[in-house]
Amino acid sequence: MEKQKRKKHGAHNESKSLWNYTLSPGWSQEEVKILKLALQKFGIGKWRSIIQSECLPDKSIGQIYIQTQRMLGQQSLGDFMGLQIDLEKVWIDNNQKKGVMRKNGCVINTGDNPNKEERKQRIEENRQKYSITQEEIIKIKLPRFKNDCVAKYFTIQEIENDQFTTIEKLQHFVNLEVEIDKKVKKIQLMKSHNNGNSNLNGNGNHIHNNHLDQQK
Repeated sequence: MEKQKRKKHGAHNESKSLWNYTLSPGWSQEEVKILKLALQKFGIGKWRSIIQSECLPDKSIGQIYIQTQRMLGQQSLGDFMGLQIDLEKVWIDNNQKKGVMRKNGCVINTGDNPNKEERKQRIEENRQKYSITQEEIIKIKLPRFKNDCVAKYFTIQEIENDQFTTIEKLQHFVNLEVEIDKKVKKIQLMKSHNNGNSNLNGNGNHIHNNHLDQQK
């Protein structure tokens, strides 16, 4: 019985070591660990949520997208959009595929793009096969870092210019949204502070006037 347990435990450790994904330029192993947690917490394709969580402040949506491809072992992410999954299990299955084309260790889709119904069916199949439990998701805690880099914020007109790719446009829109949200919160805080001071001054004058009446 104990031997079986050790054998099972050994097989588990062996499967863990199989996740030999490649790192994109500029990524560390620690950052990839954080990205894995973020993808499991928010879901594949929830790039804006990952950026706004500030767990990877120095990474763009494009960088996160490419590293996610490498962690799953395939270029197309459409069949996993919105899913909170065991990324390692997907990578292992892709790594074991035979007779497929690969680039940077990722399986390339050489067939026709699926239609809407086919895509929906594939996503549901992957949900049943690879999803992690809600208990696991709840336990995920992400670090939060302050980005000290000075970012360049473009206007909406500048972002919509054709000089940017779709991924770059999305990244700039997210950056702009985050900055606007910070400004709005700062204004609300200042207004709240000013209102508090106004109430305090009003009460103070009222008390002072009462005191003068009593002296009369």
